[in-house]
Amino acid sequence: MSLERAAVLALPKVDLHCHLDGAVRPGTLLEIAQAAGIPLPADTVEELLPHVRVSPDCRTLRDFLLTFETFYPVLNAPGSLERAGYELLEDAAADGVVHLEARFCPALQATDGHSAEDVLREALAGLASGGRDHGVSWGAILCLYRSEPPEVNAALTELALAYADRGVVGVDLAGPEDMPGEPFAEDFRRLREAGLPVTIHAGEACGPESIVEAMDGLVATRIGHAVALREDAALADRVRQAGLALECCLTSNLQTGAVSGLDAHPFDALHRAGHLVTLNTDDPAVSGITLTDEYLLAAATWGYDLEQLRAFALAALEAAFLDEAGRAALRARIEAGTV
Repeated sequence: MSLERAAVLALPKVDLHCHLDGAVRPGTLLEIAQAAGIPLPADTVEELLPHVRVSPDCRTLRDFLLTFETFYPVLNAPGSLERAGYELLEDAAADGVVHLEARFCPALQATDGHSAEDVLREALAGLASGGRDHGVSWGAILCLYRSEPPEVNAALTELALAYADRGVVGVDLAGPEDMPGEPFAEDFRRLREAGLPVTIHAGEACGPESIVEAMDGLVATRIGHAVALREDAALADRVRQAGLALECCLTSNLQTGAVSGLDAHPFDALHRAGHLVTLNTDDPAVSGITLTDEYLLAAATWGYDLEQLRAFALAALEAAFLDEAGRAALRARIEAGTV
């Protein structure tokens, strides 16, 4: 099936798994760094690209993550995530995205003089302005991080609860999957009781056991990546029966080596088995992609037509951390094809 890019670009789409820090424009990184006096390995965007965007033949998680080491210090500059949030939704609108959930861990950008709450407030302000100016519905997902100290994650839990009515729509657990999630069980219990839904990174760098933990120990409503479901048919059936939405990221899974090739990716098999699967960008600036690219890649790989792609957008909308009024309004836009 060959689809015209213009048709897929015009299709209203939903991105549920997008890391704000992995979506910053390279030009923006350069401008912030120069203004703040933060050294980067290049002085032009063209020369910077090889350092902040993975190469087309990237196939290891190590190489993928190396790009973040280059630009992460830039994001410590006050105000950087406010600009990044605004530009993310500006770029989303240009790509036909009508709803986007941006996830980030504000503790990773905090400094002694600029707290995690400062970072969160700035990011929310940027997202709010970008959403208003460009007509994109949005929500922020606050990430707890497996490798951060317990006191940091406890503070992040309190931030999520405090900002639940100010733009934070859910909570994620990110970081090295080989680190146990059990220490976070009480945090996630409190968050769920307060009405904040949970998504967990699982089954990307580790096996099916990480998905079991996400389901049973942390009671996730969505799973990020979940590639390891291809290894355990019984678990995949449990996930399907439980109605957990799967946030699939084709390009990044290929780039990190989570799959050896798209023919090994379980997306289509999970879809045909009745799972609620969604297409997402993960780290669009690092991967050098848009959501339109992901939709086109899925169509080229498995032969989906435009109506099947629209069904994936509607599936993502059903899984979005939205109230019913917001969901209904966006459903009408997607069904009508109105970006």
